[in-house]
Amino acid sequence: MGMNVGGGGKGRKTRPTPHMNVTPLVDIALVVLIIFMVMVPMMQKSFWLNLPKKDDPKDKNKTEQTQQDDDGPLVMTIDSRGTIRVNKAVLKKSEIQARLPRMLAAQPLPVLYFDAADNVPYGDAVEVMDLAKLSGAKAIAMLTEKVAK
Repeated sequence: MGMNVGGGGKGRKTRPTPHMNVTPLVDIALVVLIIFMVMVPMMQKSFWLNLPKKDDPKDKNKTEQTQQDDDGPLVMTIDSRGTIRVNKAVLKKSEIQARLPRMLAAQPLPVLYFDAADNVPYGDAVEVMDLAKLSGAKAIAMLTEKVAK
């Protein structure tokens, strides 16, 4: 802030007049703006989601046959009552770590497909997925459509 202190004329006393210097304020505002512009993209959290390809209606017979095979992929489901099934076998939470590794060992790829009913509490679904991961499932794929029973 500058002030005018010089004499303004003959014998007249002039009062000092303040002058606001906004240059430092603008400099600081621009630096803060640049910092936010750099930091905001780094703060965004994201993850990749691989969705399955949509099947052709012509191949419907093939998919129905593969779903009926017992040698098909392992599908873990949780219904609205909390019943856990791996394909058609009913499991309790305490049995998952004992039986699931044997089921996964019979598969060519240790991938487990997971489906939960819409009204299953989130915590229960995550707990079952954690137990499956501890049992040796290398990848857990979330199903996007209902499983035919």
